[in-house]
Amino acid sequence: MTSARLAVAPIAAFALSAVVVLVAARRPAPRPAGPTPLTVRALPGFLRYLVVLAVGGYGALLVIALVFGVLIVGDRRSLRDAALWGSFLIAVAVPVFASLTWLEGRLRRHR
Repeated sequence: MTSARLAVAPIAAFALSAVVVLVAARRPAPRPAGPTPLTVRALPGFLRYLVVLAVGGYGALLVIALVFGVLIVGDRRSLRDAALWGSFLIAVAVPVFASLTWLEGRLRRHR
């Protein structure tokens, strides 16, 4: 294979990235509204968001472990390890995220 053929993919990826940057510079995205404090009224929506985020992230982790660990590398333990340590990560990260979100709302309210 010639070096010119090997260079096509990186050059195409760079060109695509440059086009995306130029288009984004001409039309910047509107700034999102600031975060709303976590109140009793906002709690059901926040919990729904948190469950979707955790389950979606866990599912994505398992799919990645299945594709790369089991199908490509051939390590059957990788899926089991991803399931075990991913559930540990969720058990730690979700309460910490919820607590810090609540704390941020409390601190913003007192400013």
